[in-house]
Amino acid sequence: MKDESVKLITERIEKAIDSRYIYGASYAVADEKNKSELYLGTQGKDKYEVAITSKMIYDLASLTKVVGTTTRILQLIDRGVINPETEVGEILGRFKNPQLTIASLLLHNSGLPADIVDTRSLTKEELTEKIREASLANSPGSKIVYSDLGFIILGWIIAQIDGELSNSLDEHVFRPLKMKNTGYNLLKRPLANFVPTENDPQRGGIIQGDVHDYKAYLLGGVSGHAGIFSTLEDLGNFASMYIKRGVFEGKEILSVRSFNLLEQYSSGGRTLGWQTWNDDPTKLWHTGFTGTSIALDLRNRRSFVCLTNRIYPTRKREEWIEIRKAVTRLFYNEY
Repeated sequence: MKDESVKLITERIEKAIDSRYIYGASYAVADEKNKSELYLGTQGKDKYEVAITSKMIYDLASLTKVVGTTTRILQLIDRGVINPETEVGEILGRFKNPQLTIASLLLHNSGLPADIVDTRSLTKEELTEKIREASLANSPGSKIVYSDLGFIILGWIIAQIDGELSNSLDEHVFRPLKMKNTGYNLLKRPLANFVPTENDPQRGGIIQGDVHDYKAYLLGGVSGHAGIFSTLEDLGNFASMYIKRGVFEGKEILSVRSFNLLEQYSSGGRTLGWQTWNDDPTKLWHTGFTGTSIALDLRNRRSFVCLTNRIYPTRKREEWIEIRKAVTRLFYNEY
């Protein structure tokens, strides 16, 4: 692990905190033997001016897609329950586009639209119906359009196979990885440990300990696209599993076949679930709307997990989005 990259990443994050682009960050750069783990800044201001520590729990937002949903789907593929070309209609019942495949949902090239409009006017039942009946915006395979809808559907597929999404991920992903403070609706943890997200007057002010994403909120906090909370320590276990080719503490979580599939399906800056850095399938990364990110260098067996609350108190400050890309470049030694 290059100490220079850690130093430069820290300098950029410290500058972002000083500029109030973010209030705090928990981040770690690790390889197979070493880890640099740092906690900077505070949760926010006024009553949230609480120093960031290892206890802090973050709303992962779209990191849910790779930490939870993609991991379980790859496990189910490895077991032979499904395969990448399994059609949605083979598993789910009523669905407007039953011909869409598991792979197309993971790759965001299914043709589904990016989102549902006016979600705040919908009930849970109305949102579910709109997703089931969504018309395609593009022909399947013709265009990459990052879509929450595809991962909501993947969550439904996991639930159809395993019984319940939250329990499935806990049993097959989080507990085997000793991710003790990871999951949906972590209501038994102290509220003060949750890093607050956005000030949303429609939901009573600052959101803390409750899922930020509104579709996930409508769906009871449990969805394939968003809703998981976690800590830096827990995500360090997840990242360690990836850089050790699917093995954690001697136990196989993902098979070699899963990593072969990630290379096989890599195209156009994406692979199954993940983005690929510079279209390199050995460099995986993903971000979350709240400011979170994970970057993996499978060839050099290094990882970078960075957790922030960039939408506190408002999403209007977008400077962290570019800074996040910059620190990821530093992790990949692109100085």
